[in-house]
Amino acid sequence: MPFGDWQFWLVTLLAAWGLWVMARPFLPRRKSSPDDQAACPNCASGAAASKQKNKPRRVALTIERRRV
Repeated sequence: MPFGDWQFWLVTLLAAWGLWVMARPFLPRRKSSPDDQAACPNCASGAAASKQKNKPRRVALTIERRRV
């Protein structure tokens, strides 16, 4: 093994990163904090609705540069 070669370490780090990216979807997630629970979109209290800051923008529908 060429432990003194910088290219060996670069490729080893890239391979380890690639394995981590591939394995991450299969690993269990951390438990969420109580703050995350308050922003739940399925909560009966509607806490998520009050946290929505951006309103959807309305756009004009056009076909061949004519308003429809």
